[in-house]
This record gives sequence, C-alpha cells and structure tokens, in this order.
Amino acid sequence: MKFLFDEKASRLYDFLMFPKLLYVDPEQLHNLNEVLGEGGMEEFATHEAYMEFVEAAKKDLEPFKDPLLGFYADESISNYDFPMLLFKAYSFLGFNDYRSYLQSIMKDEEDVIRTNLIHALLTVEKGEKETDEKQAREKAEHLRKNRDDLFKIVRGTPTTENHRWVLILLVESPKEYLGFYIDLLEEVHSIFKKYLDQHEPKLKRFKEEVVTPLRQEGETAFQELTQDIIPFEVLNEENILITSFTNPYFYTGLTTGEDLIILFGADMKTGFLKIAEFRDESRKNRAKVFKTLSEETRYEVLRLIARGMTSTKAIANEIGISSATVTYHMNAFLTAKVIKIPKTKEARKEARYVVDFERLESFWEAFMNELKNGQVIV
Repeated sequence: MKFLFDEKASRLYDFLMFPKLLYVDPEQLHNLNEVLGEGGMEEFATHEAYMEFVEAAKKDLEPFKDPLLGFYADESISNYDFPMLLFKAYSFLGFNDYRSYLQSIMKDEEDVIRTNLIHALLTVEKGEKETDEKQAREKAEHLRKNRDDLFKIVRGTPTTENHRWVLILLVESPKEYLGFYIDLLEEVHSIFKKYLDQHEPKLKRFKEEVVTPLRQEGETAFQELTQDIIPFEVLNEENILITSFTNPYFYTGLTTGEDLIILFGADMKTGFLKIAEFRDESRKNRAKVFKTLSEETRYEVLRLIARGMTSTKAIANEIGISSATVTYHMNAFLTAKVIKIPKTKEARKEARYVVDFERLESFWEAFMNELKNGQVIV
C-alpha cells in the first residue's frame, strides 16, 4: 500500500477553501468546546491558536465578504460552495496553482462546463457506490436543456436560500462567473499567502510526522496515525494524500474529477489521538453507568427518583432500607451522572434530583452501535 503526498494540490485546495473561514460561526466553535470539554477534551477542543487564526483571517477577509457570497454559502460547512462543485467536476491534481486549474476549466465549452456543474450538483453528497454514473450524466444533460426542471432541483438543494439563487446563476453562466471568481481570488491571494507563510512550520511538521511514516510503513503507519478509527479497508493500493491548515481537523475522502484523494488535516494526528482518548473515556463512562445500575436495590432507588420521589426518607421507607443507604446510592448516581440537580430554583422546588434521561439514552445508543458495528458514537 502506497501513499503519495501532493503538496501543490494541498495548497490549491487550501487557498480555494480559505475564504470559507469568513462563515465559520464562533458560536458553533463555542458549543463544540462545551460538548467536547465535558468529555475531557478541553485541550483539543479549545485549541486557541486555531481559533485565533480563524478570527484574524475573518477580519482580513471582511472587505470581500459581499463578493465572496457569490461563490460561498453563508454557512460553516457546505458541499455546494463553488470550489466544492468545481473539485467534484474537475480534478485539481497536477496543477501548479489555482490560476492554471481554473483557466484549464475555462477552456471547455460553456455547455460542457454547465453539464459538469449540474452533474456535480446531483452527485456531490453521494458516495461512489450510491451513484449510477450513466444515469447521473443523462440526467445532467437533460437538466441542462430543461431550465424549469433544473430550477426545481436547485430549489431543493440543502443550502441557504441566497446560495440557491447563486447556484442558478453559476450554472446559467459558468464561464462568466469563473472569470469573476479568478479576479476575486487574485485580490484575496495576498491575504492567504500571509497565513500560508505563518503555517509553514506546521506543514513541515506534517510531512515529518505523517507523510514520512506513511511512505515508509504504509498500512501500519496509517493504523497508528488514525488510532484504528479509520478502517484501512477503505483505502486503495495507491493513495493520494493532501493536507490543509485551513481545515486542520478534517479527515475525509474526496472525489475530484475521476481521482480519489484523502484529505488529512494538518492537526488530525492530534485529533485522532484525542478522539481515541474520548472513545476510551466514553467506554469507561458507560461501564460505570452499567455497574451503577447492576444492583437491584440501586435500580429501585433510581426508579423511584424517576417517578419524582427524591426524599431520602421517603425512598428508604418505600424500599425498606436505611436513609444512609439511599444517600450512598444517590451519591453513586451523581458520580456516574445518572441523575442531576435541576438547574433552576423553580425546578429544584419540585425535585432535588432528576434522572438524566438524555445522557442514559446517549449511552445506550453508543453501546448498541458499538455492539452492532464495532464503532462508537462520541
């Protein structure tokens, strides 16, 4: 098994996705920090250097926000951004830079570009096995010739309303919009270059810590780097690898034209380590919950709490045990986070403790998923 690192393709991808940082929602990053922080991943989640980079890049890109909305959806992640559709329609491997890539597309006939973009719209969110290529091509050709049917497809696209109109314009006049896009990127390039220079040490470290082991040890290194989270069976005998500092915590397979590549974010080695730690911690937490519920008396205490009975004396009388024993069981439930204290004063007047049903359901879902698929939902 071979791994080939394409540095030029990495920079091309990073540059065309760099303007997308404008639409990263700080609130989403904050929520992610809270969610992952509860799982013991504070260091990975907050990663202040990345968040500071995003905020600085957004300030630099702010003057171009309106024209960039003509090519990027106003949402944190979208498969329907103009560059994502171009990547799907035309391979970006083998080009020296973004100019040569986009200008090579411009050489196609207008109708050819239009058909390829419509085909990308139809297939960008589908895996290779889900796509009937012949059928998709025929449908793209039909839609190119039937404007009303094309509009129906675009109106059903899972993106923002504003971007649906953008997609219609992009497909209607692709060469004109490609020209606008190239001109806009020329203005943005100097901003990107500044951050690329700042991230050179990180990219150098990626080559040393990820690319070199993959070249030398192949499958063994891949399993170690991904902590066995990604099954190596999904790989090919020869795998093209790109990286990104714009999306440092991404790992995904990308289809670009007829080529299949692996996007391995510049910080995903750390990411996989943290995910593995979180996965192991999740297993320990589930085991702790199940152990907590393994005693019949303790189960009876929990059942009464779920019915709204939280007085230790009342529970003790109901079951026929001492108040001290009930307190002991309640402390075990609190430690395992099976029960929780209501957040508001009004809610606490009704019950001192409540069963955390959401947490129990998530544990059970993860447990069943792991048994069925050998995977963990974290």
